[in-house]
Amino acid sequence: MSIATVKGSPGHYRIGEHVLNELNSLLSELNVRKVHIVTGEKSWEAAKSYLPDEFHTIDPNHITFIKGHCTIQKTKDLAEKYDQEHVEAVIGIGGGTALDIAKASAARAGVKSILIPTIAATCAAWTPLSVFYHEDGKHSHYTEFPVANTLVLVEPAIIAKAPLKYLKAGIGDTLAKYYEADALVNSFYKGVELPIWLQVSQFTAKICRDILLKDGKAALDSVKEEQVNDELIRVIETIILTGGMVGGFGGKAGRIAGAHSIHNGLTEADEVKRFLHGEIVSYGILIQLALEGKENDLKKLLNYYDEWGFPVNLKSLTIDAEDKELLKRITKKVLLPEESIHFMDIEITEDTVLAAFHTVEKLTYQKAY
Repeated sequence: MSIATVKGSPGHYRIGEHVLNELNSLLSELNVRKVHIVTGEKSWEAAKSYLPDEFHTIDPNHITFIKGHCTIQKTKDLAEKYDQEHVEAVIGIGGGTALDIAKASAARAGVKSILIPTIAATCAAWTPLSVFYHEDGKHSHYTEFPVANTLVLVEPAIIAKAPLKYLKAGIGDTLAKYYEADALVNSFYKGVELPIWLQVSQFTAKICRDILLKDGKAALDSVKEEQVNDELIRVIETIILTGGMVGGFGGKAGRIAGAHSIHNGLTEADEVKRFLHGEIVSYGILIQLALEGKENDLKKLLNYYDEWGFPVNLKSLTIDAEDKELLKRITKKVLLPEESIHFMDIEITEDTVLAAFHTVEKLTYQKAY
C-alpha cells in the first residue's frame, strides 16, 4: 500500500460580509505583530476600503506591489526582505499571481501566509502550491509547500465588483476538476475500491460540477450587477474551497488531464492570448469529452456554455478551424510527452485529437445540442 499525502485545507478559512474587519483580531490570535503585504495596484485599490483603518496608512516599506509573473527570484528577494525586517506573516491580496508569490515567499522565509483573494478565477487562495514562470513569462514549474496556508479570508463584495471575465475563468477551470478527476481515477484506479481520501476528492469534484451547473448563471448575473447573492457565494466557495479540495485530497488523481493539455496546446495560437486560462480550459473540457466519446455530456455542457457565454468552438476562440497548419501545431503541443493528457486511459494520437476538434466543430456549427 502506498503512502497517502493529503493537503486538504488551510489552517483557518472565513468567508462573509465585512470579514476583513476581523483581520486584526485574527492576527492577534496567531500572535502576529509584524506583517508584509504582497499585492497588485488594482487589487490593493479593490480591497483597501474593506480592510481595518490601520492598513490604510501602512508604512510603504511594508507593502510590495507585484509586477509580472511569479518567479523564483521574486520570491527569493521577498523572503530575504522578510528576514531582515523580522516579518511574522505575509498578507497576499489579489489574484493568482500575487497569492502565489505571497505563498512561495512566506514558505521560503518560514513565516505565516494570510491570503485575501480579490477575484475568484482559481483556487490559489486555498492550495499550498505556487506556479512559477521564467522572467519572459514562459511556464517553468509548480511547487507544493510542506505546510498549509495559515489563514484565508474572502469578502464576497470585492469579488462581485471584479471584472466578469475572472468569474467566468474560475467557473471554467473549476468545472474541469470534475471531468479531469473522473478521467484520472478511471485510469489510475480501474476496477478497485477507492481509498477514503480519494473518495473525498471525488465527492468534492462532483460538488464542483453540480453547484456550477446549478448556480453559474445566477452568479454571473450577480457580478454583472456588482451585487452579492447566495448563488455567487456558493460559486465563489466552489471555485476556491471545493476546487482546492479536489487536488488537496486527490493529489495526482485530482489534478489535470485532457482539458489542461488542450489549453496548453491552444497557447500555440496567438489568437488565444486575450483569453484567460480558465476560459480556454473550459473549451478543453469539450475536447476531452469528445476524446472520451461522451457525446451526451458534451451536448449537455454546450447548453450551459451558450447560456454563460463560454467558448464552444474554435471560432469563438478567434481561431480559424480551416487553418490545418495551425491545428497541426496545436495538436503536436497537446501531445508533448510531459502533457497530462497521456494520463487518460484512452488512445491519444494526433488523429484522435484532431477528430475531437472536428467533433466539437460539427456539433456547435450544426447546433445539434
